[in-house]
Amino acid sequence: MSKILVADDEPDMRSLLSDLLEEAGHVVTEAENGQMAYHQIQREAPDVVLMDVLMPMMNGIQVLQRLRNEPGTLNLPVILLTAFSLADEESEILESPNTYHVTKPWRRGVVESAVNTALARD
Repeated sequence: MSKILVADDEPDMRSLLSDLLEEAGHVVTEAENGQMAYHQIQREAPDVVLMDVLMPMMNGIQVLQRLRNEPGTLNLPVILLTAFSLADEESEILESPNTYHVTKPWRRGVVESAVNTALARD
């Protein structure tokens, strides 16, 4: 049983992702913005983070950059959810180890596969 943090500013999307992951046997916590996600990661040490890119307070890229600059979260698997192409400077962060992305609109199997891949590399 893995601990997964779902961070998305849309309540319906958080709920949908949480339900999907709980059905797969994971323990899920939620965050409604990037700042909350960052603090929860520090407190709860999830096994995987599933995070929207466009969020208030801190966006997913900003959270990821902070995580990759800290020894305790350097290798934390993070899956970014985005409906947009990332700018060149932002796409560099996707090249860091244990960083994945899923394009919206996503399909159930794609999210499950990304989570399984992230957990297998942990």
